[in-house]
Amino acid sequence: MNTILRVGCGVNRTYPANPKLCGYEIQELLQKMAQQEPDVMLFPSLALSSPSCGALFRNATLLDACQEQLSQLQIASKEQQGYLFVGLPLRDGGTVRSALAVLRQGQLLGYLPTQSAPQGLVGENPSQLMLPMDTLFACGELKLMALGCSPLELPLHLGEIQRTGCDLVLLPCYHPVRAGELQQIRRLCKTLSQALGIGIAVANGGAGDTSHPDAFQGYAGVWECGQELCFQWGYYDSFSVLCDVDADILHANKMFTAFHPVFHAFPGTAGKRGLLRKVEQNPYLPQDPQEREAYLDHLFHLQASSLAKRMSNTGLGRLVLGVSGGLDSTLALLVGVQALQDLNLPRDRLTGITMPGFGTSDRTYYNALALLEALQVRQREISIRACVTQHLADIGQDPDQRDVTYENAQARERCQILLDVANQENALVIGTGDLSEEALGWCTFGGDHLASYNVNSCITKTVVRALVEHCAQLEAFAPCREILQDILDTPVSPELLPPDETGEITQKTEDILGPYLLHEFFLYYLVKYGFRPAKLYYYACIAFSTQLEPAFIREKLKLFLRRFVTSQFKRSCTPDAAQVTDVSLGAAFPFPSDCGYRAFLDEVDSIHF
Repeated sequence: MNTILRVGCGVNRTYPANPKLCGYEIQELLQKMAQQEPDVMLFPSLALSSPSCGALFRNATLLDACQEQLSQLQIASKEQQGYLFVGLPLRDGGTVRSALAVLRQGQLLGYLPTQSAPQGLVGENPSQLMLPMDTLFACGELKLMALGCSPLELPLHLGEIQRTGCDLVLLPCYHPVRAGELQQIRRLCKTLSQALGIGIAVANGGAGDTSHPDAFQGYAGVWECGQELCFQWGYYDSFSVLCDVDADILHANKMFTAFHPVFHAFPGTAGKRGLLRKVEQNPYLPQDPQEREAYLDHLFHLQASSLAKRMSNTGLGRLVLGVSGGLDSTLALLVGVQALQDLNLPRDRLTGITMPGFGTSDRTYYNALALLEALQVRQREISIRACVTQHLADIGQDPDQRDVTYENAQARERCQILLDVANQENALVIGTGDLSEEALGWCTFGGDHLASYNVNSCITKTVVRALVEHCAQLEAFAPCREILQDILDTPVSPELLPPDETGEITQKTEDILGPYLLHEFFLYYLVKYGFRPAKLYYYACIAFSTQLEPAFIREKLKLFLRRFVTSQFKRSCTPDAAQVTDVSLGAAFPFPSDCGYRAFLDEVDSIHF
C-alpha cells in the first residue's frame, strides 16, 4: 500500500463573475501539477466564482457558467488518477449553496457542503446531490476529509476530526485576510497538526480578486505533525504548491483512532518521481540556528535537572564519573557539574576518575586531566593496566591476542572501579553511554553499559557533540573552552586498542561502523515512525545524495539492522534514565532479545539500484 501521498494545493486567479476565465486558470494549474502525478489536488471554495459576486449568485447565467466549467474540469481530469476538490456555487432546489465538487478520473463523485458561506449563499444543508459533511475518502494508507472552513475556524471542528479518525484535513476556503493573519494561520496549522498528529492542507482563494469591500490574498500550504512542508501566498497571479505527505509519520504521531466508513478509495498514484519534501540528515535538531540553540540549552538543563532530582530523591549527594577525555564522558561531566550547581552543592561532591589503560592516548588522557582541573572537581587516577594484565593471565588469555575479550576486560574493570568507589563514597555513578551506542550495541555488557543513572541515553552522538559545542560557549564553562574544543576535534574511539608508534589513536569508531550521522538517521525513522528497511534506504539516499553512494548506504543499513536487533539484550537491562528526547530505546521500544533480523536484511537485499 502506498504510504507517501502527493498533495497539491492550487490557488487560481479569480475573475469576479467570469467562471470561464477562472476555469481556464484552474486547468492551467492542473496541467502543471499533473506532471508530478499528485494524489490529491485541492482548490479554494468558490474557485469558479469568487465570493465577491454577492447578489449575482442568484443569477442563473452565472450558475450555469460555473456548471459548464465544472464539466470542462471533468474532461480535463480524465487522465489524472488523483482526487480533485474544487469549490463553486451550486443550485439546489430554490436556493444556491456553496459546495465543493469532488472529481476523480473525469467522474463527479459528489458535492460536499461548505461550512461557511459568503453573503448571498447558504451552506451546510445537504440535498440528494450532497455527500455528508463528514465523508471520508481514502488514498493509499491515508484517510482524508474536507471541511471547507477557514483555518481559524478549524478548532471548532476538532470533534469531527477525532470522530472520523481522518489523517489529512483539507481546508478549501476563500476568506478576506487581515494584517498579521497569515502568520497566525501558519502557527495555528503547525500547532494543531502537531497536537493531533494529522496533516492539514489549505487552499485559500483571493489572487486577483476585487478589493472592495474586503482585501483578499491567496495562500496555500501543507502541514504534517507540526512541520510546515510547503507554503506560498500571492496577491495577483495563480500559483500552486506540491509536497509529499508520509502516512507512516502521521500514523506514528496520531493521537486518536476511530472507525468511520470510507466513501471512496484508491491506492494512490504509482511511479512518482523523486520525493517532494525536505529530508534533513540530522532530524534530531532544529534547522533554525536560534531554535537549535534554545533546544540544546533546554536539553542540557533537562539532563542536569533529572540527575539533580535523582540525587535529591535518593539522598545521595555525591557523584562518581569515569572521565576518558572523549565526548560522552565530557558531556556527562558538564551535566554533573550543572546538577550540583542546581542543588547548591560544592563541585568537590563530584569525583572524576581517570583510568588509563592499554589504548589510552596522551591526547585524551591530558584533556581529561585538564578538564577536571578547570572544572574544579575532585580528581582520582586509577590505572587499569596491572589489574587487567593479571585478569587476562587468570583466565588464560594471551595479552597479545587483541580480541573482544581483551577489549571488554578493560571496560568491565573500569565499571567495577566506578561502582566500588561509589560504594565507598555513598555516591551515584553517572552513566555516559549515548543513544547511538545503545542502538548499535557499541558498549560492553556489564562494562560501560552499567551505571547508577545514565544522563546521555536518549541523546545521539552527533547531538552530544552539539551539546558540548553549546556548553563551550556558555559563560559557566568559559575556563575550559579550549579544552572542550580539542575534545571536539578528537576522533571518536573507545580506546581499547593501543595507539600507533606515534601515539595516535588507531581504533576510530566511524572507520569501523560508518558515519554516526547515517546510523542515527536510520534509528530516527525506524523508532519514531516505524519505517520498513526499503523506505529507510529510500529516505537515506535522498538525505545523503551528495555525500554517500547508494551501495554504501545499503551496506551500512544492513550493518545497522543486524547490530540493532542483536543488541537488544543489552538494552533490556540498561540503567535508569529520563527520556528527555522523543526518540529513545530500552523500555520505550521493546522487542524480544532473541529476535531474528533475516527478514529485514532480505528486504534490503531485494533493493535494486
